[in-house]
Amino acid sequence: MGDGGQGNSDDVRKMYDILRRIRESDAGIPIEDFDRDSLDSDDETCGPEDDEEADTNGVEGGQHGEFEECYELDIAERLKDVDINDADEVWEHLTQEEKEEFKKLLATGDIMKLVPDFRPWWLKDNKTSKIVDISKKNEGDCHRNIPPIYENIATFSTICSKEPAPCLHYNLWNILTAYACTARYFHGEQLANPNESAAFMVNLSSSLKYGTNFEEVEDAIVSVEIEALTTGNGAAQLLPTNSPQTLIVESRDQLHADAKALMSTRHNKLAALSDILKIFQLTKNILKKAKKEHAEFQKLFALSSGMEELTRTKTQQIVKKLEFYLSYVNRDAESDLK
Repeated sequence: MGDGGQGNSDDVRKMYDILRRIRESDAGIPIEDFDRDSLDSDDETCGPEDDEEADTNGVEGGQHGEFEECYELDIAERLKDVDINDADEVWEHLTQEEKEEFKKLLATGDIMKLVPDFRPWWLKDNKTSKIVDISKKNEGDCHRNIPPIYENIATFSTICSKEPAPCLHYNLWNILTAYACTARYFHGEQLANPNESAAFMVNLSSSLKYGTNFEEVEDAIVSVEIEALTTGNGAAQLLPTNSPQTLIVESRDQLHADAKALMSTRHNKLAALSDILKIFQLTKNILKKAKKEHAEFQKLFALSSGMEELTRTKTQQIVKKLEFYLSYVNRDAESDLK
């Protein structure tokens, strides 16, 4: 099975688990008792120890197991031909009880406890060995889901005859910091809804939004934090006043750590910029096919939430800018080859 098939299978399994947990929450099982690690577990079979535990639970455990199996079969049947990445389509196939419980979890903020932990690709594993097995190096990169680098990077000298301005370096800090926030906010699923991710990123990065040039790293990073606090990014407005604050920027320390990690190597810069470019390329295609009524809704939503409307023209400008930054970052590699 290819990577795409495996990814879809994992998405379906996680959706089943989340729906089961929603049902258990409705049945009175505390959210805190949920084992979030099982969402990321590939072990779908019961070992001997599990069988022994089931035997000790007696008839009641057996009945519970049968009920679980019936419920999972019901979910599988309802979601058989459903695109798990299409939230609207999944919602239409939920039962009324599941919808009500989902709304309740959303209102209390407990819904985030059902979401598996997200570890950004740019963060290295804490446990690192001094001895590196070269044959497994690429496997480690694959496990971290590092975005593939854009293949058609133009040579910098062919698109710019002048020396790059110093502000480009600081602007890059601003763009990649906004990318880090976006990736964390969308839990690493920024490509699932590229138009939303693109709009989110533009409104966090002054360099992308206004063409602002920065002269210091600190200003470039803090600017993202300020935009996150001052821009009504829709989702933040849905949080009830008595709920725990799930801020776009959890802390300034995290913001700095993410930015430094992304800017630490040429490969990280190219990977991040390539991921951003893909987001905006997909968004450009979506905007081409968007119906007039849908475009009007996007405009109204953008205005009501304090966000800038992302038009086809604006998106194309950003695509060109990102291609330029890829060439700018890759110019060091060009020098290495001389």
